[in-house]
Amino acid sequence: MTNQTAPQELFLLKMGEVVLKGLNRSSFEDKLASNVRRRVRAYGNFQVYNRQSTLYVEPQDAACDLVGAYAACRQVFGIAAVAKAVPCPKTVDAIFETAASYLKDEFSAAATFKVE
Repeated sequence: MTNQTAPQELFLLKMGEVVLKGLNRSSFEDKLASNVRRRVRAYGNFQVYNRQSTLYVEPQDAACDLVGAYAACRQVFGIAAVAKAVPCPKTVDAIFETAASYLKDEFSAAATFKVE
C-alpha cells in the first residue's frame, strides 16, 4: 500500500449449523451475533454484523485488543471457523498488493504457499 495507513484487521466468523435452520434462522443468527458482541466487549469497541452467513467483527478504534478478541471469537459456541482479514478494493491489483503487505512476514518464512 503506497503511503497510506494500513486498513484495520477484522475477523470473519463462519457460522456452523445455524445456517441450516429454516424460517427462524434469522433469530438464531441474531442470538449468535449477540453472543459474539458480549464476548468481545471486554476487548474494546467492536462492530458485529451479519452478511451472507458470515459474522463480521470489526474494531472501531486502535485501542481494541485484537489478540484477545480473536481468542474470544474462537470460543463462541456455534462458530465453525474464525479468519483474520483486511478489507481492500475489489481489483486484482489491490488484492495482490494488500495480500503481499498483510502477509509479508508469513511469505518470508514460508518455503512454498498455495492460493485458491
